[in-house]
Amino acid sequence: MRQGAVVVNPSKFRRLDQLKVLLEHIFHDYGWAEPLWLETTVEDPGAGQAREALAKGVDLVCALGGDGTQRCVAQGLADSGMPLGILAAGTGNLLARNLKLPHHRFADGLRVALSGRDRRIDLSMVQLDVDGDGVWTEPEVGLVMTGIGLDAEILAAADDTLKDRVGWLAYPAAGIRYIAHDRMQATIALDGDGAGPPERVSSVLIGNCGLLTGGMRLMPDAVIDDGILDTAVLRPSGLRGWLPLIGQVAVGSSRETRTIGRLRSSSIEVRCAEPAMVEVDGDVLQRAYAVRVTVDPLAATVRVPRTRRG
Repeated sequence: MRQGAVVVNPSKFRRLDQLKVLLEHIFHDYGWAEPLWLETTVEDPGAGQAREALAKGVDLVCALGGDGTQRCVAQGLADSGMPLGILAAGTGNLLARNLKLPHHRFADGLRVALSGRDRRIDLSMVQLDVDGDGVWTEPEVGLVMTGIGLDAEILAAADDTLKDRVGWLAYPAAGIRYIAHDRMQATIALDGDGAGPPERVSSVLIGNCGLLTGGMRLMPDAVIDDGILDTAVLRPSGLRGWLPLIGQVAVGSSRETRTIGRLRSSSIEVRCAEPAMVEVDGDVLQRAYAVRVTVDPLAATVRVPRTRRG
């Protein structure tokens, strides 16, 4: 009898016991054994639990939590071939949205994980130069998007209580105070080549996929399994700069303008004149002088719905 594991972020749920009963019934309905439940901790938000599940020989690992939990579980499963089921419970749920998976519908998400097909997708490997001395941290895995600068500042400023009440709308609410922000000076190097000239930017966002909450497409040409990182360099200045940028993202335009630059590469290094805040898939890390992101092609296997032909 096949067995799955569920790696769960318990802080996301007030009635986790009830949810466990519901999901265990679905496992049984599909002929699977009772799942192995593994809870994340502040010290280990998912990678260690995923490796434990692998060691115990399960047939499927599900991540029950937000984008942060999913990326940490994916880090523990990287290059193993073990399928990852997405039970999306976060504020943004960007991976689920980009893969057209259910979010906040855990029974439906588990049914996809148990009956769907395997799809291999890229991972991004994110390293920081915290002190500006050329010493890089151990890689962090990203599934969706890495941000340097203003977007990470907004994520850090978003109120947790408001996120619980209104979901992703808490992020634009937090962002209002940053309209008149100071841009940072940064240089960008692609694929190990020399850095370009310094420029003033608000944020640099590097993604495996480009769909945001609210149906907005920051990177319309991004594909999650093409072995390429898509980068958006945001350069708005004041309200007059933000309005056309928001309009362009809202309609899904991939044009390059004065307020947004477009780059494609298999690796990218962004170096800032002053330490800038960094986030990976919505998880705020810390400030760093530089960020290096490389793609690990097709390193993760995710369960997605079967097509009619499949």
